[in-house]
Amino acid sequence: MMRPGSYFRIFAICTWALFPLGASAQIVLKNSNWKSAAGNSKLYFGNDTLVIKSGPEGKHSSYATFRQKNDTLIISDIANKNNKALYRILFQNNGSQVTLNASKKGIFFGSELLNGVFANIPDNNGAARDWPYKDAASDSVAGISLYKTYQLLKGRKAKTVIVAVIDNGFDINHEDLKDVIWTNKKEIPGNGIDDDHNGYIDDVHGWNFRSDKSGKSIPHEQSAATQMYVVFRDKYDNADTSKLDQIEKQQWHYFHQAKAKYNEILSTSKDSADLAYAYNINYHSADLIGDSKSNDRFYGSGHIAASAILSHGTHVAGIIAAKRNNGKGVDGIAGDVLIMPVIATTDIGDERDKDIANAIRYAVDNGAAIINMSFSKRFSPDKALVDEAVRYAEKKHVLIIHAAGNDGNNIDTTNYYPVAHYIDGKKAVNFITVGWNRPLFNYRLAHPYSNYGKYNVDLFAPGSDIFSTVPGNGYDYKSGSSMSTPTVTGVAALLLSYFPALSTEQVKKILLESSSKPATIVNRPDSKSPVPFNSLSVTGGIVNAYTAVKMAMTLAGKK
Repeated sequence: MMRPGSYFRIFAICTWALFPLGASAQIVLKNSNWKSAAGNSKLYFGNDTLVIKSGPEGKHSSYATFRQKNDTLIISDIANKNNKALYRILFQNNGSQVTLNASKKGIFFGSELLNGVFANIPDNNGAARDWPYKDAASDSVAGISLYKTYQLLKGRKAKTVIVAVIDNGFDINHEDLKDVIWTNKKEIPGNGIDDDHNGYIDDVHGWNFRSDKSGKSIPHEQSAATQMYVVFRDKYDNADTSKLDQIEKQQWHYFHQAKAKYNEILSTSKDSADLAYAYNINYHSADLIGDSKSNDRFYGSGHIAASAILSHGTHVAGIIAAKRNNGKGVDGIAGDVLIMPVIATTDIGDERDKDIANAIRYAVDNGAAIINMSFSKRFSPDKALVDEAVRYAEKKHVLIIHAAGNDGNNIDTTNYYPVAHYIDGKKAVNFITVGWNRPLFNYRLAHPYSNYGKYNVDLFAPGSDIFSTVPGNGYDYKSGSSMSTPTVTGVAALLLSYFPALSTEQVKKILLESSSKPATIVNRPDSKSPVPFNSLSVTGGIVNAYTAVKMAMTLAGKK
């Protein structure tokens, strides 16, 4: 599937200020980033944390704190406060490269000391790790003003809100998430009985539509193009379009787009996973999952877990609701939330419409007030099934917040599914689509990979270099509309927790109308053409928790 955020760098890229070494020069490493000239290590100096990536493709991450005194760098191991290493910092080429010479043996990150020459990584944003929570007026970054919001809410009581996250994997035992994971109190763990009679056996902490009954995850799926081709090839490959009705003509059009994409990838790809799963018409995950009936809802298992390749949901959940004020890792946006994990997406290929429809229904039936969907895809072979599920959520007043996608496309002209528009042309009133922005109010505010659309993207939110939870009690940076979507979800949950009388329609109205409207000229994501930022979405705005809460207060005061 096209998981927004899944293929971007997972580390912070920030501006840095460095000066050639001199008798009175102060070397500034905060908000800087270095990569080894040999390519075996990368260092990311945040405001308070140093991240060291090593190993193949930087898959191994270590975390430390650091301190500078002139040309001496002192690194302290977080896991062992007494384990320190001293480095002599030397510059070359007018500050374009730095050499770290170990003065004292001590810390091993991965399998190596940090000796060697490190070249700079180009400037990206220049913002602190917590930039999404900062304020435009006081901090000059395009954040959501969360710190100001909690000052405004001080003394008010909040109610718990259940937020379902439909994604690919969750570390429900993570130190920053274990206290905010939803528990089905009507279910007795591990007894093999559907105690609450909802059709799902042992769904104690949610449901996994991507596993077999034993709990084994099936992380691979066909691409949306392949799915579309398989479903409709017999009907539309040689169809007489004069005999098709309006909906069939639309399906015929999308089928031939999917067929072209399928044939293109099949003829050019050398990726073994693509060929074995995503573009293999004979691969059927349903057989592995045990889902063989087209109308079956009760397949999968209650096994909720994460892995290195199924980590996306853990990061998304942390943005929304990582335990606040516990002295660990990160603070989520909303403090009175329970995360309901629903696994329905994949690592390779695209999510099945059936799984998404069932996941939406499961979330609604089990008490979710908001559903976060940080995924999107180009084709939807069973859109009617997803439409029915979205209508069901709409009828039950459940808000759906969905990622716009990460291809830099105008989704007014290029569809990314699911979409707010039903097949019959009507539009779901409970559906919000989110693009992603970067911190600074300049031509780079809209990320070049963010999808956009004056009619089909509702608003933007911070999505660049977002620090959140990852499996194994870890924390890391990810970017994409996968991250901006839970940012909006977090603000929506905040509204519902402090103002529980608000309707779904009112929450959506507040989020959109209260969004900040920067008068900034930006590069359009699919080009370098300068356009007003407000031309990229319905509202032209960026979600803002502070103004949203103020608007909710005004509405509450009128009742």
